[in-house]
Order: sequence, then C-alpha cells, then structure tokens
Amino acid sequence: MAQPIVDQVLTEMSEHHPEAFIRLKFPREKFRVITTKLDKELTIKTRRSDRVMVLQSVRGKRIVHFEFQLRYNRKVPERIFVYGGALTAKYQMKVASFLFLVKPSRLVGDVGVYQSDLFDETVNEFRFPVIRLFELREAILSGEARYRIFAALLLEMVPKPDIALLRHIRDIINLEPDPRRRSEFFSFAAAIAKKHFDLKTIQSVFKEAKMIDVDYWKNLPHFGEAMRENEKEAFYEGLQDMLIEMLNAQFRNVPSKTIRAIQAIHAPNKLKTIMRKSRKAESLAEVQSIVMAAIPKTNGRNGTAHKQRLNK
Repeated sequence: MAQPIVDQVLTEMSEHHPEAFIRLKFPREKFRVITTKLDKELTIKTRRSDRVMVLQSVRGKRIVHFEFQLRYNRKVPERIFVYGGALTAKYQMKVASFLFLVKPSRLVGDVGVYQSDLFDETVNEFRFPVIRLFELREAILSGEARYRIFAALLLEMVPKPDIALLRHIRDIINLEPDPRRRSEFFSFAAAIAKKHFDLKTIQSVFKEAKMIDVDYWKNLPHFGEAMRENEKEAFYEGLQDMLIEMLNAQFRNVPSKTIRAIQAIHAPNKLKTIMRKSRKAESLAEVQSIVMAAIPKTNGRNGTAHKQRLNK
C-alpha cells in the first residue's frame, strides 16, 4: 500500500499529466483526456440486492450474493458488478455473486461477465456463475428430492402452463415428507400459479393435497392478497346489487347508465349513503344526481371523460 505522501504525489501527477499514465499501457493509441475534475467521492445510490448471506466454510467466511431474473437482460452484469463491489466495501469480506435465470433467452455468448474496454481491449473483467434453472426442468419434473423446492418454477418454464402441469407440481410437492417444507412449497406454487390460473382452479387442484383451509389461503404471500381483494370486490358487488334491486323495486326499469354509475363506486360508505338518500328520492333523475355526485373524482379531462362514458 502506497504511503500517504507517495499517494498524494501520484494523485497530483495524474491530475496534471494523466496521458503519461495511460500510455504506460497504450503507448501508441491516439486520445485526449477531456477532464480530470470529476467528483472523486463515490456515493452509490441505494439499491437492494435479491439475497445476501454469510457462508462459513473451512476456508473462512464469505458473503454469498444471489440475483434472480426471469430472463436475462443486458443490464444484469453491470448490476451484479456494482452490488458485488458495494457489498465488499460494506462488509469488508470477499463476495461470491451468482445469477439465477428461470427462462432461456435468445442472447448468445458469455452472459456471466461484466467487461470494461479501452481502445478495443478488455482492461477490466468481472465474472460470475450463471445458474440456468430452465436446464434443470427434467430433473425437477422427476421429483428428485433436492429439486422439489423448485417445482413452482415449472409454471414459468413452459409457454402455456395447463392444469395437468399444475397437478404434476402438486404431486411433486406431495413427495416431500416434511410437512412444514411441504406447506412452504405449496405456498410458493400457489403464488406463481396466480399468474396463470384463477383462484378457483388453484384451490381445486391444491385441495386434493389436503392442506387447504380458508385461513391458510389468506396467509399465503401474493395469493392471499389476491384472495382478500376478491372478497372485497364481492362485498362491493353485493352492496351494488342490493342498491340496484332497491331502485328497480322503487322506480322499475333503472336505466343502464345509472347501473353503470353505481358499479363504478367501490366505497361501502358511499353506496350506503346513496341507498339511504334514494329511499327518499321522488324520481330517477334525483337518484341519478345522487349517484353521479358519489362517483370517484379524477383529475383533469380524464375525470370528465369517465362521467361522460357512464352517462351514455
């Protein structure tokens, strides 16, 4: 490590004569240095890596860093390079970075490398292993113990997953003897299945695995959130239907524009207020005025256009 004074001299020399340093490596290239006045303080904006852990082996401790991508894109190597450097600086430990790809891409060549070149010569190179999960598809389909955790990813490895594949995933997961791990694997599968199937289909397939109750489904990541949203939507629709039925009984043939307006309202308090006020209304025109006043307001022309569509 250079002594402070030497470091200071080299820093000063490289500011006033940077070309001399570059020509030590590239003596014959033509170039000009545009500026040496860039900010030397390195502040990396906040970023979040996918998974970081500390691994202990006979060779000591290492930071292990995972990045996950559905498909490869060209920005990934630079991102992994930046993450690796930032993690090294933060924890003062050597970092091993891995990229996991779920689906194949059309890109060819070495995707596990980040390179910087100067004058068409590679001067810096950062390499990392790429784990192509899609190449393990047959091993996962076989139900082999060490691959069962990845069963849910089978849904992303085919162009159009069908219910037969969903059942096969269920059967693979049911091979897992540990009930806690089995439940975890089902939660992973349910979360990804939500991208491709409706809730009823997923529940009908996974019910056969004897691991379903309402509370279980509601606590699943992603899947439970979607289920709660569906329940909320059904609650809104129930209030809307009740209001429409009341108006039909009160005024007969409620116009379609009034029905559409009611269906655009998803606030229980507003629906109940309309119901209360409509009981005292003497005409459909009065009801229409009450309903239109309750429609959610959006800014600018879009809000006006929304109400105009409902009035058609």
